[in-house]
Amino acid sequence: MRVALLGGSFDPPHLAHVQVLKYLLDSGRFDQVWVLPSPQNPLKPASTDFEARLEMCRLAFEGIAGNIHVLEDEGSLSGYTIDLIRHLKQHHPAAEFTFIVGSDLAAEIPRWKESSALQSLIAFEFLPRPPQPGSPFAAISATEIRDRVKKGLPIADLVPRSIESYLRHHRLYQDVAHED
Repeated sequence: MRVALLGGSFDPPHLAHVQVLKYLLDSGRFDQVWVLPSPQNPLKPASTDFEARLEMCRLAFEGIAGNIHVLEDEGSLSGYTIDLIRHLKQHHPAAEFTFIVGSDLAAEIPRWKESSALQSLIAFEFLPRPPQPGSPFAAISATEIRDRVKKGLPIADLVPRSIESYLRHHRLYQDVAHED
């Protein structure tokens, strides 16, 4: 089984993430895509707790296709990619994993814990992110979404409808001045 692993903060998940998932499945190179929200990024803390981001990933992604799975394995681990990959390889020895990363993170990988060991354990695929030439993905950033919510601006063209509803219902990213 060929599995693409898509990790990240997903704070919040947005339509560019949906595009990436569809792109990976449509490529025909993967049997499944596993989405792995990070409980904590040692290099960039999330503003929303893990459980909320996990639930948002389920809402945003699991209805796209039956071969997209949102896993919470990483929630019980350290937050380091090397520990996640070792865990997955131990529990799924027959799977052929590819770690999907935005091209903007390529230069950061040497800073990751045990990066040499990590790169020998798993293949990496770097997807071009806007504004990089040739990127087929929308230029959407989670930071922009959080800022727009905080300012009370619309986000319907940036996130799946289920995420817009979740953010509104749970009042995530809202500034006190905009709470009515």
